[in-house]
Amino acid sequence: MKKIIYSLITILFISQLTTAQNNLRFEFDYAKFNYDSASVFLEFYYELNTFRMQVIKTEQGWYNEAVVHIELKNTETNNFVINRDWKVQNPVSPGEKDSSFKVLTGLLSFIVPGGKYSLQVKAYDTKSPDYNTVINENVTLQPYTANKFSISDIEISTNIKTDNADQNSIFYKNTLEILPNPSMVYTNQSPVMFYYSELYNLKLENQSVDFTLQKSLLNSAGTQVYQNSKKIKQGGNSVVEYGVVNLSKLPTDSYNFVLKLVDPISNQAYVTSKRFYLFNPSVKDTLKNKRIDTGVLGSEFAVFLNEDCDRMFSEVKYIASNDETAQYKKLDSLNAKRQFLYKFWLSRDPDPSTPKNEFKEEYDKRIAFANKNFSSSMKQGYLTDRGRVVLLYGEPDQRDFFPSDTGYKPYEVWFYTEIEGGVNFYFGDVTGFGNYELLHSTKRGEVNDANWMRRISTL
Repeated sequence: MKKIIYSLITILFISQLTTAQNNLRFEFDYAKFNYDSASVFLEFYYELNTFRMQVIKTEQGWYNEAVVHIELKNTETNNFVINRDWKVQNPVSPGEKDSSFKVLTGLLSFIVPGGKYSLQVKAYDTKSPDYNTVINENVTLQPYTANKFSISDIEISTNIKTDNADQNSIFYKNTLEILPNPSMVYTNQSPVMFYYSELYNLKLENQSVDFTLQKSLLNSAGTQVYQNSKKIKQGGNSVVEYGVVNLSKLPTDSYNFVLKLVDPISNQAYVTSKRFYLFNPSVKDTLKNKRIDTGVLGSEFAVFLNEDCDRMFSEVKYIASNDETAQYKKLDSLNAKRQFLYKFWLSRDPDPSTPKNEFKEEYDKRIAFANKNFSSSMKQGYLTDRGRVVLLYGEPDQRDFFPSDTGYKPYEVWFYTEIEGGVNFYFGDVTGFGNYELLHSTKRGEVNDANWMRRISTL
């Protein structure tokens, strides 16, 4: 499982740890596990914060109530395998109805056929639907091979109970009660990361040797800050792996937790990873002014799958040169794609001596903005005209909306004051389906059509 990572770290922590004014505070994550040769067992984890939610009164009492809507659509067949709502309720006592505040964590499970999917999750306050959050991702679900050793996705959690585990809990599995962490954020108040994974098909031709399970933690610069390993005996069809990593001595940063199951005979490995974030302001980052370059193997690209590489190159196509585009199309191996992306971003790093690539962080921020604001069930936000403009030029200095101008279909006008002395972009909903096309711009090299309004006229 890859939950796509787009972040300016500082901005992410501020948004997680301070009051959100415009969006429902809702977090979402998922992990896949083995089911059979054609399907996977998919778990969705969610976290709903009732802050600023409206309170409704029913015959049973006072409640906060949210609706979580999940759509999982096969992008090749356009068929939905999931398309439904779930209600999440929080009882509120009459004395608390004007100041309710609670975090609700839940789990939804499905058996899903293997394939490529678009995922959209929308959560909204039942009484105030505009108070919502929408999450869009592309998901590839590959069933596990029956005769090949492998590892499930990693589920990170806030706690794993071994003793006194509640067998009736929705979080109970394999004798453990696992409390998920859908926000994927840890803090100095809760600096312990628990993890759960499953190892499959632990059989080799040579019965006298054992597998090696390597555990490592990489910071955002690709520097390894934690490493451990253990021997895993052969013979079991499925083995549960769980544990804990203490983060209290690590500085604020994003981290990648990696599990690598190594076949000692061929030295082949199956790798899975999970990205999370730590906010720990009391610890000084001693590496903040120094990059330790461990190459592609120490970077985030080391655990990319083919679809991850192709997705990322699709996102950067607007800033890639013609030669880079032609070169990427010719790559025929996963390692070559990983190496290409590593060098692609390194060549654009304004200061390679520091751990952060400021250019990539800004571009990631723009992708997140485009996907959040312009995605639809048909297209990711970064693939739209508005998304492309944001990726190339950033968010506009001013954005004017005209949803119901008499005689015209909806349109928008964007203003950039620092480009070429000031430029405008004009987008219109030509088809009426919410897909705003770029109709005209005063920016050199962009679409230029002084009579653009004729395309959205309804007269």
